[in-house]
Amino acid sequence: MHDVYNAGQSGFQGQLTLGADPIARGDSISIISRFSRDAAGNQDYVDYWFSPFALDRQNVAWLDQVTLSDGQLTLTGWHASNQAANKANHYIIVLDSSDHNRELTRIKVAPCVRPDLGRVYPGIMNADQSGFRTQIALPNDVIARGDTLTVISRYSGSADGNSDYLDYWFSPLALGQQNAASLDGVSVVKGQLQLSGWHATNAAVSRPYHWVIVLDRTTGQEVGRVKVNAAVARPDVAKVYPLVSNAGQAGFSVQLSTANMNFSHQLQAISRYSGSADGNSDYVDYWFNPICGNETNQGYLDGFDLSDGHQLKVVGWHANDISRLENNHFLILFDNTAQRQVAVTTAVTANRPDVARSLPNVVTAARAGFTGSFDLAAASLPAGHSYSVVSRYSTSSAGNGGGGQYTYYWFAPVTLDQRASWLDNIKMTRDGLHVAGWMVDAKHSDRQYAYAIVMNDGKEVARKQLTLRVRPDIQKLYWTTFGSLYSGFDDVVNLDPAMVTGNLQVILRFTDDQAGNGNASDQWSQGYAANVGNFDTINVNGSGMYVSGWHAANTSVNQKYQYLIFLDAQSGQELYRVSVPDASRERADVGRAFPAIYNSDHSGFQIGFTIPDQMQHHVVRIIHRYSTDAAGNLNGYQQDLAQRMIRYSDNNATSTITANYLGGNGGINAIFRALGMNSSYTGEHWGWTVTTAADQLKVLNEIFLKPHSDYLNDGSRNYIKYLMNTVSPAQNWGISAGSSNFYIKDGWNYIDNPYAWNVSSIGYIPDKYTIAIYTEGKPLANARVVIEQLARVTRSIVG
Repeated sequence: MHDVYNAGQSGFQGQLTLGADPIARGDSISIISRFSRDAAGNQDYVDYWFSPFALDRQNVAWLDQVTLSDGQLTLTGWHASNQAANKANHYIIVLDSSDHNRELTRIKVAPCVRPDLGRVYPGIMNADQSGFRTQIALPNDVIARGDTLTVISRYSGSADGNSDYLDYWFSPLALGQQNAASLDGVSVVKGQLQLSGWHATNAAVSRPYHWVIVLDRTTGQEVGRVKVNAAVARPDVAKVYPLVSNAGQAGFSVQLSTANMNFSHQLQAISRYSGSADGNSDYVDYWFNPICGNETNQGYLDGFDLSDGHQLKVVGWHANDISRLENNHFLILFDNTAQRQVAVTTAVTANRPDVARSLPNVVTAARAGFTGSFDLAAASLPAGHSYSVVSRYSTSSAGNGGGGQYTYYWFAPVTLDQRASWLDNIKMTRDGLHVAGWMVDAKHSDRQYAYAIVMNDGKEVARKQLTLRVRPDIQKLYWTTFGSLYSGFDDVVNLDPAMVTGNLQVILRFTDDQAGNGNASDQWSQGYAANVGNFDTINVNGSGMYVSGWHAANTSVNQKYQYLIFLDAQSGQELYRVSVPDASRERADVGRAFPAIYNSDHSGFQIGFTIPDQMQHHVVRIIHRYSTDAAGNLNGYQQDLAQRMIRYSDNNATSTITANYLGGNGGINAIFRALGMNSSYTGEHWGWTVTTAADQLKVLNEIFLKPHSDYLNDGSRNYIKYLMNTVSPAQNWGISAGSSNFYIKDGWNYIDNPYAWNVSSIGYIPDKYTIAIYTEGKPLANARVVIEQLARVTRSIVG
């Protein structure tokens, strides 16, 4: 800024001392920069007021680390807030939340340097001095129970911390309730059984005597015990269990005489913390997995294969030198859900040099592999159950080896809950829907029949029992799923494509019923459209028009005529229709996008024509129509829908007409606008249309009273009259009362319960009048009586 005096020397830096109270209150501060001739700055000055700013009012804190060791709870963390600026005393308070938030202790702490927080919270006074670290002795009973503690950091203006304070309550801390242990090493050296491991539990806090005991599970006798005189430091355990008091000193390493031990028996090691010197009372135990001699008991299940549907084939390894003594190897299939053994088989030993490399200290590792198979004809495997394969080495060759001394390994459980399917190919043909793909389902084990069921708007059209084929690719993906090897299919579900007019879905079903019903497990495909199209080009050039596009519809299977129909966009009145000679053009792109629609790969069309006079100066809406009628009018199927809708009040037929031929609810609303029915509107569903009797007279007058309708041609009006004059006898009540000749359409819908209905009856009494009567909120029978009374009165008045 070259035109401002002293701009190059206009910077400033200074420190302002604020009182503790404004900081604690988080006051809003205004800074003023002042140039003055007065040394005190009180006269002859020019000021610049900077935007006010509020002092930081955050109250933030964090517990960085919490550990429990030898009854001492160590807390490390920080607490920063400007609200503590006038509160010089910092306390850490510990409450026992398991005992009604009883205060256990409080301790005054000195600040610790935390430069990291000074950088994060530069607007908080002394944030760089907000750290704390303290140790608090906890009562033994609190530790032993594993109580939940609440830690509070408190800044207080009073020396005892009981008034004028600011608190931060940290999330509750649950002291460890685990009883955790591991037997890391088992070996025999010079006649001594050496056991090493760790045992961590807060229940040991008042039990100072640590014993390791060995039981002979075969005889039920104790065969050795030794007192742990020197605990072994285990910082690794302390990291995993920071809130277990003895975790850091939970290790042990002991030796016991083997004189009374028989290594052909199952030996059980127990770690015990006791309040009595002999270890026989007031104790907490941890029972390790059974041991026997120089034992490593490891295994892995490489394969659990149900894919062929006849056998469960298992492959894996189980390494344990006890196998030299317990030389009968069984594989047990156990249902974890039902808690029962399902089957047992003898393992076939296999070489496993990879296991030998991984476990060089296990003499028998090189022959630790196994294979086995369970006959599914004799075993029931209900879907949804969890199953475990158990490898058991036993001294007994009978049954499952449970009658002798044994060592087992439980492999990771497998839950039979997988189901999946995919349609690799779907194509609508003249003969029906061609479907190819695969389907797997754990429930296939007791549902042997496979079906494909074609649904149209949620209703079944056709079904086909599938012949399942070999799919080794699916077997690789779902080898734990019953029968996945035979999961493929490639079949045609025979049906008339014209029957699929809405949302097409395929149900892939496994069932126990040969007809495809019964106890079924279904998987639904995605939805596929049945009637779609697009105008790719609409080009008007002078007096000519060129239109091209595509229209794929299942109903076109028997509709050889194609028309373009041009409607006035405002009134909906038909202006012109023209036959499409260049139709059924190849459209591979449409075929790929909509394979479930008949002939979609030949759904293209194009036409050029001279614009007729009646279309000039109109904004038009174009319809492409398939029809069995040479003039492009309603075909047999469409007439059937119309008859079912008018004569029998068939809701499904009405929904099909609305969706496929009227443009949905939006199309209905366009008709309302074209006929001036300004009080009528269709929202979420046509069945909940809002209308008035006066609006209904407008459409009735268009049909029955106008000499020449601007909206409907004579053929359409005559067809509507025909339908309304031939309704089902069960539905000719209402405005027909008192007349022998009539045109009628009734309607009804309940509001909230079966006793509150909206009921209507509209129509035409020939050479007399059109009439529309609506009732609301009455029982159906009562509404009918009211409508017929009004109809008779009207007839008697008009004559």
